[in-house]
Amino acid sequence: MSRRSERVASLLQNLLSEIIMFELNDSIFKKFISITEIKIGDDLRKATVYFRVYDADPAELETALSKAKGYIKKLLSEKMTVKFLPDIEFKQDLREEEKRLDELFARIKKS
Repeated sequence: MSRRSERVASLLQNLLSEIIMFELNDSIFKKFISITEIKIGDDLRKATVYFRVYDADPAELETALSKAKGYIKKLLSEKMTVKFLPDIEFKQDLREEEKRLDELFARIKKS
């Protein structure tokens, strides 16, 4: 990832967190949601937003975020000054579960 795409990803992460917490009115967005990572291409055209939710169904939240994507992009365009606003795709962050499974397999292998 280039330096510019890293800066845009960081800005996107901050703005998306604020938008989800304060500007979306659906009750599912009032849960504890964390934007864990944003992967963005060097051409800044597509961003994959990884999230984790702690007290709701992740699949339901992913659906709600996808439905609200147009409104979220509108709010982002008001707050960001970039030539092209990246297309946003929301995905559940499964890295923690993968890490736990790797640790369990390592323990089993040692036994």
